[in-house]
Amino acid sequence: MSRRRHALMMLLPFLTLSMPPSADAQTSTPSATPARTSNLDAASRTAIVARLSTELSSKYIYPVVGEKGAAAITAAAASGAYDRIVDRSAFATRLTEDLRGVMTDKHLMVFDTTNRPASSVASMPAGEAGIVRADRLPGGIGYLQIDGFANPWAFKPALDRAMTGLKGSRALILDMRGNGGGDPASVSYLVSYLLAAGQRTKINSIVERKAGTTEFRRDSFFSEPTPVSFPSVPAYVLTSGNTFSGGEELAYDMQTLKLGTVVGEVTGGGANPGERISIGHGVMAFIPTGRAESPVTGSNWEGRGVQPDLKVPAANALATTLRRLGQVPAAATIEAASPVSVFAQRTVPLKGGEAMLRRLFAGRTAPEADYTLMKTDASEAGRAALAATHRRLQPLGVPQAIRFRRPNGFGFDEFTLVYPDRTLLVGIMLDSDGKFIDLIGPDPSM
Repeated sequence: MSRRRHALMMLLPFLTLSMPPSADAQTSTPSATPARTSNLDAASRTAIVARLSTELSSKYIYPVVGEKGAAAITAAAASGAYDRIVDRSAFATRLTEDLRGVMTDKHLMVFDTTNRPASSVASMPAGEAGIVRADRLPGGIGYLQIDGFANPWAFKPALDRAMTGLKGSRALILDMRGNGGGDPASVSYLVSYLLAAGQRTKINSIVERKAGTTEFRRDSFFSEPTPVSFPSVPAYVLTSGNTFSGGEELAYDMQTLKLGTVVGEVTGGGANPGERISIGHGVMAFIPTGRAESPVTGSNWEGRGVQPDLKVPAANALATTLRRLGQVPAAATIEAASPVSVFAQRTVPLKGGEAMLRRLFAGRTAPEADYTLMKTDASEAGRAALAATHRRLQPLGVPQAIRFRRPNGFGFDEFTLVYPDRTLLVGIMLDSDGKFIDLIGPDPSM
């Protein structure tokens, strides 16, 4: 049985994966923003509160807290607190505020899917699978900037190239100041590089609630073999207040396993992964269904953030670390310290991306999406993403050519679709078995 993927981040569920329009939203062009639907009436608000309450009670990682959140919004609705809120986005924001007020979980969010800008290829961050750059600084210092931990089948080969380029470094700086999170398997793989070759170490676990019960399952992550290793090499993790979730896990793991020094600001304080759940009426929620658990502390950084060993403003974290390593004067930015990165993005696609695009186009005239392109246990939100992709491709013909463009920072492979009169851009993400996860675009070529 394949391991479940945990969205241990905020960026991935809300900004990266395309938000499917509601059933009554229409799309006039492939890249159109979902159309705004009518405001909410009393019956719709009641139904949203009831469904959201049920999902919280059934799935939230801490059953008692889930019940508490459900009771809070149910009582608010009964008191008339929501009666004057007719705007869907305002209602989603209010529900988020009310739930966080009693549940204090930064991953928890309710949002309006009918009024969110469609994700575009142009909006995707640069880099490869979260890796932005790797540099060999003067004095034998290796520097690695990672802004997110994409799925491991995209992240691992990129990290292997980056770390191989840093082989022989006498110290490592891992810059997580812009890291919004990602897959815990990818976090654990990076930690593996700091451990002795052949050493198997438990790095983290995700404890997940079985829906509708008070029972839990545990998914543990261990170190893995890496092409090179940096045991006993002094390591520093740079953090900011924006370092969140999976980015925080890296700092927490390094700190609790005594593998490195954390330099910078207290991190955001989000340690509970979860899933996107459709609530109906154009509303979706991200409900944390799990929690991270360190094998060292038996706990995590939820609500507190990771406390740096050297507390300095994020903007000063790099210079502070370089001075600690004997670099005087110390550059304030990586651009000043190292004008050229040694990390180069791959120039060939991951296996299966082009073939999946051709299958999607071949089936575009069918009345509904081909769900055999996904894993059989795909989530409701995942199936909705495939359905939305199917609708966006229906007006298009089969492209004359499909050409790989580049990987991007969130683990998608970008392709150019060539037509006689235009070119379009898409980004596609598959899982380790070559099954569909999501597609961004098509967008007009820039």
